[in-house]
Amino acid sequence: MRYLGRGVSTATGALEPLGAAVGASGAPMIEQLIPPGMRSVLGPRMQVGMVVRDLEVATEFWAQHLGIGPWIAMKSSSADRRFVHRGAESPVEMELAFSYAGDTQLEIIAQTNDAPSPYKEFLDEGREGVHHLGFWPEDFEGSCSALRSAGFEELFALYLPDGSSNVTYYSSPAFIGLVVELAPMTPFRRKYMTAIEKLAQSWDGSHPLRRFGSREEFIASDDFRRVEGEGK
Repeated sequence: MRYLGRGVSTATGALEPLGAAVGASGAPMIEQLIPPGMRSVLGPRMQVGMVVRDLEVATEFWAQHLGIGPWIAMKSSSADRRFVHRGAESPVEMELAFSYAGDTQLEIIAQTNDAPSPYKEFLDEGREGVHHLGFWPEDFEGSCSALRSAGFEELFALYLPDGSSNVTYYSSPAFIGLVVELAPMTPFRRKYMTAIEKLAQSWDGSHPLRRFGSREEFIASDDFRRVEGEGK
């Protein structure tokens, strides 16, 4: 029997997270619930992105009341990327925190300046909480083209020094109601995301918020080395 809201029932009647459950084919159940045609556009993994005013308050709530952690926070998220919002470059500064619920990534964003951005617009409307759904398609450019053909409109993008897009946000049709983010799954992304997922899987409740200056600083940390060593 499937239990689509909270998890999947096991032979003992206990519930396990939907993302962790494995179906008859051997693939994670969450992948089986996404039609193959959509997997080709969006990919099998998903991020739930939230925008808040106070990152520390939000991560503490998730950890204390919902049991999700640890949260890996990155103080500097821009690095050498350019932010373009509604066609104009914008000097956005923000702090990010990541954790996982099963194989779904959770992201909390707190903008730290007043530069134009989708995050500032969201907060200026008096809102906080779920802002976007993120995906890492295998064919990033093809997926961006597919969304544009389906009526999604580019809202925000991050560009690398070579001019290539590293992240793109799209406003969605009204019946979806959320921004959709696409980003290529680069080896660097896969490296730090995999480590954060492993930390969440083995979290013992200690140190729920762990701050780092950047992704590179996290990769050089004891936390990263510990989970990398577990896989060897």
